[in-house]
Amino acid sequence: MDLIKNIAVPVTRKRTAAAAAKPRPAGRPTPPADSHVGGMVGAGRRPAPIMAATAKHRYRVGERLQMLGGGRSWARAEAICRVTALMPHERGPLLYRVRSEMESFERVVAEDDLTTLS
Repeated sequence: MDLIKNIAVPVTRKRTAAAAAKPRPAGRPTPPADSHVGGMVGAGRRPAPIMAATAKHRYRVGERLQMLGGGRSWARAEAICRVTALMPHERGPLLYRVRSEMESFERVVAEDDLTTLS
């Protein structure tokens, strides 16, 4: 059986005397002395954008609610349901994962389609 040779060549960067004398630009970290590739390549990471006022869910996990019939994309019957999870808010309406007492599966429902029991 033939052995496969490793032909990978380690990357090393040599700094010329002129480059060594020139100061590094601000904002870029200096690579550690034992670095073989010279630190980060390209600009550093940008900070995450600041989100607008965070929307708050009106209902809590475990709360029993009235789920309105109809729905936006799938037909559903009006029923009493229990909130099983709060979905992360990205855009649009706040979403909840709910389980109806009459069905054996969970649905994702918009907050507008839920009301408190009276």
